[in-house]
Amino acid sequence: MSMKNKKIAIYSGQLYMGGIERVLVNYLQKLAKEQNFDITLIIKENIPEKNIFFKDIPKNIKVEFIKSEKFCRKHEKLSEGRKKNVIIALRYQWNLFYSRVIVKKWIKKYFKENKFDKIIDFDGSMWKSIKNLKTPVIGWVHFTFSNKNLKKIKQLKKKFGLYEKVVLICDDMKKEFEEMFPEYKEKAIRIYNPMDFKEIREKINDEKELTEKDKELLKDKYFVAVSRLVAGKNRVALVEIYNELKKKGIKEKLYILGEGEDRINIEKAIEKFNLKDDIILLGQKKNPFPFIKKADLFLHTSMGEGLPTVFIESMLCDTIVVAYDCPTGPREILMDGKAGGLVSLNNKKEFEDKVIKILENKKIKESIEENMKKKIHEFDYSFVKEKLFEILD
Repeated sequence: MSMKNKKIAIYSGQLYMGGIERVLVNYLQKLAKEQNFDITLIIKENIPEKNIFFKDIPKNIKVEFIKSEKFCRKHEKLSEGRKKNVIIALRYQWNLFYSRVIVKKWIKKYFKENKFDKIIDFDGSMWKSIKNLKTPVIGWVHFTFSNKNLKKIKQLKKKFGLYEKVVLICDDMKKEFEEMFPEYKEKAIRIYNPMDFKEIREKINDEKELTEKDKELLKDKYFVAVSRLVAGKNRVALVEIYNELKKKGIKEKLYILGEGEDRINIEKAIEKFNLKDDIILLGQKKNPFPFIKKADLFLHTSMGEGLPTVFIESMLCDTIVVAYDCPTGPREILMDGKAGGLVSLNNKKEFEDKVIKILENKKIKESIEENMKKKIHEFDYSFVKEKLFEILD
């Protein structure tokens, strides 16, 4: 395929720790090696210590920040104080409005002065600023639409009308998109999130970031859960499920990796069931793979996903996933339950039974592991590359 000197701009709100940002960095590391691409990464937020993936951006990719660090720090300070003081709350709202004005003006000016062949709105948050741009914009969708209200659906319809193409990251999402927005059916293309198998396998055995306490924890028998600690990931339900598993004689501990605003509710649930010695909140880990690799099972109770990359990472670590069949992604990755434990959404009893069955039935465990090996290759970059180049050409 001919790809002559394509100038591509890729936009994302931030480079914080998160699934979307990790996938973005993976793409950037791959595209940086392609000789015919000139990539510019545009980032909205500019707080260096929060943009932890910044150091992973290849050196030959130009990075532009929309907001100044000073503005971002001021906004963060107002955000922290807005619940304590009405005046600060009003200043925060004004700053939020002004922030949107800054972004729109910057994008308009930047793309007028700099010519690109394509723009990629990777986290889907740029769309309000692209209406009058002459360069075609490709939108990426990372989450299900099924839980959106009517107002949000109307907004999405307007948004998708502005894109040249819409990338959906799994077949279920593509089907959902085509059913909900039939007028944009021709824009839809499914591209799996590419995985860097080599890099992940290297990180599995990389213990540089492990503390002495981490090394001791890895010697124990445990289940693992990895995600942001937000309500949608449903970690309080996981604590409740684990409590019942404990009653049924499960000896494994539960390590929960990640940070977020729901941590306080998770801690309350742990205290309620007196599980402080059994459930350990390990916080954010830049390299979670040693913990995933040595876990007996990877447990996931999310209420909604796009394509949960962490399932693929877990499969690469040879660790079986047990997850709710939420929209979208789990059913597709886990091959309708052949390549992992798939549980009806919100059915805690079924989740408990599935965990015990996999642990106790050697034949079921071996069958799942065999199917994991069959499925995993579909997420390798070499498999994804062709479709990616198709939309960039």
